[in-house]
Amino acid sequence: MPSTDIVRSIRTYTQKQILPLVPKKWLPQFTFGMQAYSLKPFQSAASNARSVVGHAHTATRKAERLLANSRLADHLGTVFDSLSLVKPNSFVSVDHSDMHGLTALVGAIQTRKGRSIPCMVETTYALQIPAHSLKPSKQKLRAAMVAVRRTQSFTGHTIDALQDFADRLGFWPKLVFDRGFGNESIIEHLSSQGATFYIRMKAGRYVEYDGDRVEIKQLKQKDATVELFGLTLRVIRSPKSRRAKEPWYILTNDLSSSRSKIVRVYYYRFEIEETFKDIKHIWEYKRTRLHKPNSLKTLLWFVCIGIALLYLVTKPTKRQLYSSNPKKRTSWLRQAYEQYQRACGSLVWTNGDGG
Repeated sequence: MPSTDIVRSIRTYTQKQILPLVPKKWLPQFTFGMQAYSLKPFQSAASNARSVVGHAHTATRKAERLLANSRLADHLGTVFDSLSLVKPNSFVSVDHSDMHGLTALVGAIQTRKGRSIPCMVETTYALQIPAHSLKPSKQKLRAAMVAVRRTQSFTGHTIDALQDFADRLGFWPKLVFDRGFGNESIIEHLSSQGATFYIRMKAGRYVEYDGDRVEIKQLKQKDATVELFGLTLRVIRSPKSRRAKEPWYILTNDLSSSRSKIVRVYYYRFEIEETFKDIKHIWEYKRTRLHKPNSLKTLLWFVCIGIALLYLVTKPTKRQLYSSNPKKRTSWLRQAYEQYQRACGSLVWTNGDGG
């Protein structure tokens, strides 16, 4: 795709598919957010705002109003859905990412091309914030976290976020989790809602097999039917390899798919971790020092919409992703992001604004 076409295509998608889903009262804030945060590296909320709005005080006030608008933050998922990327048969990997005292629970669509596309964002205070820190910012974050945990547990927040995601879509996509999500409350809720899940379990987890209580790692079968929390489930053991010396133990309520397919589904879960790295390093979100979950939620949603747009307009193929030298391979997300930045720079000079 020629450089200038990527900008034009993103504008077309935005105008025709995204903006109609934004209520008019929030349209100025949404447009400002897209310009300041969606496809730009993060410096700070105010600095990014000043790159769009010339007057410093006005830029700061715009950023503050946007990041405080919790109703718009909640609506951004519906805006994302206008791109029709999540389908009932989609595999959505779910994981947490910590960002300096705040935690984002993110669901991302597996692309099987190295990077997933975030489609669900919910935020809260990190599970553990050191009590001994003398920094006022850390003390403030911890006090807020303790207050929130009095009314809702970390697991409760996760369950509510997953249910809100399904309610927003009108269906449950297939969910893929790492270790840490395999507790009774989450598994029982997903099962009761008819959601298909794949969760990596610790090797020492006990299950019931043939009437005996055994550790998962002691199961002789590579594909075993077990009982856990009163539910009939499967435990799939992945094969060992040179890269994975320890097998994965995948707990699932998918009773029909083949073992090899389930292992492959879990293999592509790692795309979400690579996407987290790109958000933190390409978009520079390792710089964030935010104090309110809604601020992080809003910013991440704009990045997620940007990533989805890059995917849709560049339509990456596996052939494009690989160099003959494995050490020089570049992800489709980085390629698309850099192509967009080059196009923006080219347009500035073409328009005679480059000095």
